[in-house]
Amino acid sequence: MAVAKRGQGHDVVVIGGGIAGLTAAWHATHYGLSTALIERSALFGGQVATVTTIEGYPGIGSTTGADLAATMLETARQEGVLIIDAAAEAVAITDGRLQIAAGPRTVLGRAAIVATGARHRELDVPGAQTLVGRGVSRCASCDGPLFNGQDVVVIGGGDAALQEAALLAPICRSVTLIVRNRLRARQKFVARVKAFRNVRFRWDSIVDAVLGDAVVAGVRLRNQGDGAVSELSCAGVFPFIGTVPNTGYLPYALKRDADGRLLTSEAFATSLPGIYAVGAVRSGYSGELSSAAGEGAAVIKNIASAVA
Repeated sequence: MAVAKRGQGHDVVVIGGGIAGLTAAWHATHYGLSTALIERSALFGGQVATVTTIEGYPGIGSTTGADLAATMLETARQEGVLIIDAAAEAVAITDGRLQIAAGPRTVLGRAAIVATGARHRELDVPGAQTLVGRGVSRCASCDGPLFNGQDVVVIGGGDAALQEAALLAPICRSVTLIVRNRLRARQKFVARVKAFRNVRFRWDSIVDAVLGDAVVAGVRLRNQGDGAVSELSCAGVFPFIGTVPNTGYLPYALKRDADGRLLTSEAFATSLPGIYAVGAVRSGYSGELSSAAGEGAAVIKNIASAVA
């Protein structure tokens, strides 16, 4: 197999150190491809690093997301992946070669895999930003104990919202789920939450404002059906209202869907030559941890054929 020559960079540059990116980097070395992985070290594992118990990943017993990511990172290092501790700032194509600006250096590659995932969508209502860290939180496993014996609100109806509610229920006096229309979470998460007697639902509702001065005191709700406004007292607010793909550093010419996620072919190729995308940054990603790993492995097969 042909590999990049000295001075010409790497065969594969993986941008992002989540599960999809780490899997891709590990598989690339097994195809004999010189590989670099760009990521800020504090963020290895991506959103999975904040998960206290891994689910939906075959063959993995009881472990945390942080431990899984740490193990995968160390394995990638041992296999010869060059780990670049920096954030990707720009990607350009010059004379058919990819150039990725990462901190003070420029990393060259024959192919780039975008695996920078997605971040939590911000709750864009009065009070939400000013009270972050003072009652507004995006991590139940991190901040849940701060609300021991208190009332909290979780906003959202997807997997993440239900999982966070299940973490908070044993700690808090009550957990109220604010659901815009219906639950989108998988049934196993719904059943788990409904088993707690201190979890209640406010259906067809949205949060209009987070109330409080120095700390969160409650939320103002608006019913989607009749427009009625009400207030609900609480000490904590946990918004899980979807995600936004991390694509701001990428060329504008890359085709995206309506939510900003990258459009790819069945081979995970984007609309620009040599750039591939896997995981939560990609349109059509299922959200399953096993899918992230599967896409990371599959994209390398396609790249190996292309650069052979």
